[in-house]
Amino acid sequence: MKTRLSLLTKFVIGLVLGVLVWLGLGFNQPAIAQRLWPNQPELTNIAAQIWRNPVDERLGKVSTKLDLNNANVLAFRRYPGLYPTLARKIIRNAPFDTVEDVLNIPGLSDREIDLLKANLDNFVVMPSEPALTEGGDRINPGIYK
Repeated sequence: MKTRLSLLTKFVIGLVLGVLVWLGLGFNQPAIAQRLWPNQPELTNIAAQIWRNPVDERLGKVSTKLDLNNANVLAFRRYPGLYPTLARKIIRNAPFDTVEDVLNIPGLSDREIDLLKANLDNFVVMPSEPALTEGGDRINPGIYK
């Protein structure tokens, strides 16, 4: 009996979520709040604050540049010569206050300094976001191809 009740509960939850998506409400909570309360913008603002996602906000600000304080090691692959050794050194010495601080990492070879200088325009430094930097995910994000 418990198994049937559990399956029924999962089915009902799935059905409700499916109907919400079908109606176009999706999972964008501020958008849902705006549709549910179109004449009450203060409720929409409250929903936006409650369901704020700091990681998405950070990615929107960084744009196409590589954030030296928050990027994982795989993000460095798009710049030749940085992945994996130099990327690991950058991550281990973060956080940086300015982009140019990356040139002061101890033990860099002349070749590595030249590579970094050539890519300074591709980098940005944002404050560290714990959701992106805690644990070992920056060095080993666990995405294998």
